[in-house]
Amino acid sequence: MTGAPLRVVLDTNTLLRALVSDNSPAAQILTAARSRAFVTLLSRRVLAEYRAVLTGPELVRRFPAVSPDRVELILARLRFVGDYVRASRAHFDFPRDPKDEKFIELAIAGRATHIVTTDHDLLDLADGQDDASKRFRQRLPRAAVIAPAEFVNRHGHELSLP
Repeated sequence: MTGAPLRVVLDTNTLLRALVSDNSPAAQILTAARSRAFVTLLSRRVLAEYRAVLTGPELVRRFPAVSPDRVELILARLRFVGDYVRASRAHFDFPRDPKDEKFIELAIAGRATHIVTTDHDLLDLADGQDDASKRFRQRLPRAAVIAPAEFVNRHGHELSLP
């Protein structure tokens, strides 16, 4: 890979898709993250959400492949290979979905090149005309907010994604 490494925030739904389907674009991205093909950005709040959502009893019951032990192993590996961004002063008001603020704030604080998500509220930041979208693009003008399949299509070759 040439140039600066990609700095990527993975939304919780991307990790869920990776855990549920071993052949999905999200699974390819998780494999690349664990092998340090790009820099995965993490924070205390994002890790807490990953853990809370991915080990929740309803989700574990619905998707047996998503066991708490497997989730903890993946989070430990991501923590080992990722870039942990400590609490910062990056604050982003996102009234449309306040639960997504932690991902946007991590992207800002960690100077992300990408947010990989299937969440439509986050995806709309790329070209939305609302105040939050405009503020996001002002703070991270070069960051792409894209779905896992698009990330693989754009960067799969340079990252040696399967």
